Amino acid sequence: MNKVIQNPIADVFKYLAISILFCFLGYGFGVAFVPESVAMIANIIVVVMVVALLILCLVSRKGIIPDRFSMNWVYLFTFIDGIILYPIIQMYVGSLGKEIVISVLFITALIFLVLSTIARREKSDKYLKLGNTLFVGLIILIPFTIIASFVGFGAFNITVTVFSIIIFSGYILYDVSLVKYAIESGNINDSKDLSIHVLNLYLDFINIFLDILNLFYDFKE
Repeated sequence: MNKVIQNPIADVFKYLAISILFCFLGYGFGVAFVPESVAMIANIIVVVMVVALLILCLVSRKGIIPDRFSMNWVYLFTFIDGIILYPIIQMYVGSLGKEIVISVLFITALIFLVLSTIARREKSDKYLKLGNTLFVGLIILIPFTIIASFVGFGAFNITVTVFSIIIFSGYILYDVSLVKYAIESGNINDSKDLSIHVLNLYLDFINIFLDILNLFYDFKE
C-alpha cells in the first residue's frame, strides 16, 4: 500500500535523509565485509563510479528509467552505492585524513541546505529554465571527467571538478524547483511519486560530496 503524502516537500527531504543514511550504512557494510584488496584499486573504482553516477544522472532526467517506483528501491540503490563508495572514501580518508572527509561532508550538507532553501523560497518556475543548460553541461562533463581521470594534470582536473560542482549545484536548484512544480501541478499523490525526485537529489548530493573531496585531494597533490 502506498503512503499518502500530506507534506510533499518535507517528505522529499525526509526520504533524502534516509537515503543518505542508507548510503552510509552501505559504507559501514563495506568497511566490515569488503576485502582490503578491493580498496587498493580505488583509483580505478573512482573513475568507473563517477562516470556511472554521471550517466545515471542523465538517464534519470530523460525518462529512460521509470519516474514512479517504490522508495524501497531508492534505499536499496543508496545502500549498494555506499558499499561501492567504500574504497573511494577510504582512499580519501587515507590521503586527507578522517577529519577532512567529515568536514567535506558538512560542507556538502551546508551547500545543499543553502541552495535548496533558496529554491524553496522562489517561484517554482524560476530555476526550471536551467534544465536544458544543465543537461548540456552534464553531457559535456562526462568525457571531460574521463579525460581528467587519465591525464592527471592538476589545473585541468581542478577545472573539471569545479565545473562539476557548479553543474550539480545548479541541479539542486532545478530539482527542488521541479518538486515544487510537481506539487503545484497536482502530480504528487503518494510516496512513489516522490521517488525519482529523491533519487535525483541524492545524486546531486553525492556528486558534490565526491567533487569537493576530489578538489581537496588535487590541491593536496
